[in-house]
Amino acid sequence: MATGYCTVEDVRRALQESGFSGATVEDNNKVVVDAITSQTEWLEKTTKRHWYEPNGITEDDHGIIPTSPKSRDDEEDIPTGGAFVAGEPATPKTWQGSYTRIRLARRDAESVSELLVRTPEGYEDWATEYSGGTWPNALGEDYYLRVNNGGWTELYLDSKNLLDEDDEPLLETYANAVYVSYTYGHEGIPQTVRRAVAMKTAAQLLAPDDDSALGIPENASLQSVETKVQALERQAEELLEVYL
Repeated sequence: MATGYCTVEDVRRALQESGFSGATVEDNNKVVVDAITSQTEWLEKTTKRHWYEPNGITEDDHGIIPTSPKSRDDEEDIPTGGAFVAGEPATPKTWQGSYTRIRLARRDAESVSELLVRTPEGYEDWATEYSGGTWPNALGEDYYLRVNNGGWTELYLDSKNLLDEDDEPLLETYANAVYVSYTYGHEGIPQTVRRAVAMKTAAQLLAPDDDSALGIPENASLQSVETKVQALERQAEELLEVYL
């Protein structure tokens, strides 16, 4: 089912605050819901984030507010670095002692369900064969997730497990060496996100080339409507800046 990060009531308020009546929003629920949910993919890809409300929102009469984290699986490189002799194999770049790290494609990762790391013979699932978890409890384990400021999540792998008994790299290349499946999401949808999505939805509904039967006064000029649309889009972008 399609999800969105604001309610129909949020859109009605955004329209009213912009000087247009939101009273007839209720008569065009499907149009409004479709406009809200059409913002979801753009917002998630732009911010690299997902928000959810475990208990829902009371005024969400259309069931579009997400109530659980999302999951995804990604193919990642293990970073290499440092000076090495030409012709010699590269070694994993390390931070925090022997740990190498990978920045995940989505923020606010909560847990890893599968962590396939390439070996000369195939792949090992570190999630079942090794110890790990989330920082700081899993510090010192074979792997751990750490969520930094702004929700950016990095996966730390102990590079000792990527070397043989002579501390030589097990792999000739570390490109696409990791397949990781994880859940991600921030519990609670900030009011600024709800307002921004409501404003972008209202701007979409007010756009001159869309259906304008949402309480727009008959005497409203095209220029007035376009000005309101631009203002709504600008305010939405300003609200979202902190999440970029």
